[in-house]
Amino acid sequence: MTTNNKSKQQRLAKQFQDLHKNSELLVLPNAWDAGSAVVFEKSGCKAVGTTSAGIAYSLGYPDCEIITLDDLLYTSERIAQRLTVPLSVDIERGFADTLEDIVQTVTKVINLGAVGINIEDGIPETNQLNDFSEQCELIAKIATLKETLDIDFCINARTDVYWLAQEHHKGSQQDRESQHFDEAVKRSNAYLDAGADCAFVPGVLSTQQIKDLVQEIDGAINIIATPKCPSLPELESMGVARLSLGSGPARAAYGLTKQVADELVQHKALSQNLGLAMPYEDTNALFDF
Repeated sequence: MTTNNKSKQQRLAKQFQDLHKNSELLVLPNAWDAGSAVVFEKSGCKAVGTTSAGIAYSLGYPDCEIITLDDLLYTSERIAQRLTVPLSVDIERGFADTLEDIVQTVTKVINLGAVGINIEDGIPETNQLNDFSEQCELIAKIATLKETLDIDFCINARTDVYWLAQEHHKGSQQDRESQHFDEAVKRSNAYLDAGADCAFVPGVLSTQQIKDLVQEIDGAINIIATPKCPSLPELESMGVARLSLGSGPARAAYGLTKQVADELVQHKALSQNLGLAMPYEDTNALFDF
């Protein structure tokens, strides 16, 4: 990496960290390729994240580390090369089995130009969370890379408490909700103590749950946009630091494509949805340098 590129990345890293610390809500759209990332930036977004699901879909695969690390790195590098705003890369569980290899994954992601990573503790195959102590150790090891790489990249530590059915959470619905909340707070604060910069608690959360999480978690909080999500001004007033769009935009794009395809095949018709397409000249201009 040249001195100029390193200086640029350090500047973007500081810029990204600062976006988590002011009172304004950071709305982070999640791109699945360089084209979608450019659209988000040129629409005025201050930073861009990737969506693991969207990248997998763009390559013809389902989510959850079915694609390879090389696939992730290739797409992320293409995105980084076209952006002038900070980029955070979703590395899921790290595309590796050992702490050391996951740290190597983070190293590769930062070396390609990213200034943030998203690391999660959920194991979808078993509907369980990763061992608590092991996840804290992993985040601590990742945090040491900031000094090693001389890049103050943002570690977004995700806990999947609300996304996975925890078999050890028993009792009534109210009891389970209380256990989920306590576990989310415990893990989020521990991850922040271990060196994470932001705690990510995705799930369909109520307004009160979000307020309670902000109150109990000692640091920046990231939630994900859902159909029941409060408005952006409301989230900002609650003290939420960051809102991710997740795979929503990618699924919207593929949903529209599926409708066009269904109309063509099933009804031998050109879908009216094609009317939503941008004019060719405008699309070309959007992607111009």
